[in-house]
Amino acid sequence: MSLQINKLNGIYELSGVLDLTTAKPLLNHIKLLQGFENSIDINIDNLSLIDRTGVAALLTILSLSLRTDCNITISGRGYKDIYNEYRDNQAA
Repeated sequence: MSLQINKLNGIYELSGVLDLTTAKPLLNHIKLLQGFENSIDINIDNLSLIDRTGVAALLTILSLSLRTDCNITISGRGYKDIYNEYRDNQAA
């Protein structure tokens, strides 16, 4: 299954699968959006699967937010676990 990105009410809704085959295209898309937007809100509620590579991609997206003038927010089911992983990696 593929990954779909739809913008609804200013929020980028991800649906489908975030895995090895879809993580890099998502990163490229977010990097492109950073050039056009001051803020990017991503919701992951509709993802049916996030594998290790997908989690790493979301962590990279959070890191991009720290290095640019574009604020990136990720929300949705399971995000707390991803945030904790990001926080633990930053502390190390």
